[in-house]
Amino acid sequence: MGGFGGGVLPFGPLGQWAVAAWYYFGVDCFPGYSSETAAPAGGRDLARRFWRGLRRALLLLLLSGLLLAVGGGDYRPSAVDLAAAPYRYSIVAWELNHLPDNALRRLAAWWPGREELPRAERLAQAQEFFALGQELRRWARRQRQNTVAYRPPTVQELTALSRRERRRQELRPAAEATVEAELSRILAAQGITAPWGGVFPPVDAVFGGPPSVLVVSPRERIARQQSVLLRPGLSAAAKGDIELELLRAANLSALVEDTGGLSVYPSIVLDTVGLRYALEITAHEWLHQWLFFRPLGRNFQASPEMLTLNETVASIAGAELGDLAWAAMTGQPRPPNPVIAEAAASSDQSPPVPVVRDGGFDFTSEMRQTRIRTEELLAAGEIAAAEAYMERRRQYFVANNYYIRKLNQAYFAFYGSYATGPGSVSPIGGQVWELRRRSPTLKDFLERAAQFGSYREFVEYVEGKGGGMMPFRYSAKTAARRAHQ
Repeated sequence: MGGFGGGVLPFGPLGQWAVAAWYYFGVDCFPGYSSETAAPAGGRDLARRFWRGLRRALLLLLLSGLLLAVGGGDYRPSAVDLAAAPYRYSIVAWELNHLPDNALRRLAAWWPGREELPRAERLAQAQEFFALGQELRRWARRQRQNTVAYRPPTVQELTALSRRERRRQELRPAAEATVEAELSRILAAQGITAPWGGVFPPVDAVFGGPPSVLVVSPRERIARQQSVLLRPGLSAAAKGDIELELLRAANLSALVEDTGGLSVYPSIVLDTVGLRYALEITAHEWLHQWLFFRPLGRNFQASPEMLTLNETVASIAGAELGDLAWAAMTGQPRPPNPVIAEAAASSDQSPPVPVVRDGGFDFTSEMRQTRIRTEELLAAGEIAAAEAYMERRRQYFVANNYYIRKLNQAYFAFYGSYATGPGSVSPIGGQVWELRRRSPTLKDFLERAAQFGSYREFVEYVEGKGGGMMPFRYSAKTAARRAHQ
């Protein structure tokens, strides 16, 4: 769950098998359109019936194995398990449902007589798909916020919404294929390819609703103690019930948060955030998959620092790749990267520009001040005071048009994993930005970052103690200052 909430899980078990199969058979890295638009109806229906039967058989076999494995042990569910049980999200079910469809789509790319639309038309369809998603998201937000003078939607409004949603469903397969192909081209142009020249693992994303995540932290400190994936679309009331249950039953700080993506295979990418952000999420989740085959990704869960290092590398490189793809798809100038643009002028480059909206409210600065003060109160043992302070600050953010449903220890434990984000005070963000600044290309940055199997190795390299090619002038004082900016 990247800086978008996604990416905490690299590949599920079936996803690893699928990528290994792609490696063995050498499938083309540029996917075509979905089987729904490319294969004749008779063959498509027969294939669907076959895959449905295969899914059921595999699922039955898997469940039988799990029951046999659990039945002989002394399994005692924790308070987190019990609170999450009614809402759990199944990665295995996701992969059983989507890997066969993915295989059919790729086979359909080789179907004789398949006609491909011109690139300009495919780009227009992808932009239309995301524009419709943003429109529907804005309508849903207005409905949620209109609590004082609520007016149910008219028949005409519901009809128009239904028509837009149907249009989105028609465009979805083509939009997925177009984004995958465009991002694959950007990766190839950057030289981020396998030895044989293709992009590996192949870029593969499904646009839809990624799962929510339940994050648990102790109340006396900020620490990501456990994370559980929950099904998407939970109401605010359901989220609050889970959080309250864990507070009462286990004295834990809990947060149920929606995510922007998840790096199972294929990736799940939120489809209502607009083209540019969707490209960034897709790149971010792909990078988690790419890192899975390298020391940095394989040691993702070795320590909290390694989790943060993984997420931060994926966030920085994902934003860069997403912007490159967005510029290629829209023809608009690529937004400047503050690290690269000022590399020659400064040896002490700060992370990206803070988030500031009209009126001068600096969300980044305000949130980091909140994190620092909360840490101070918790260190003094003043748990109740820290929680009361966070609630006052939450109301302050809402008053400045930043809606935060819950601000607690678990909130900072979750968002603190992304060291370039406002909720983090980790020095890792500044360290990774420095590594990117000293890397001549994005490929160099990723290859260097991917080699580290521990946070200690990374710090030694950054400080010039690990025999690296580039000793860095990077002090603890600089790291602390950057983290608080």
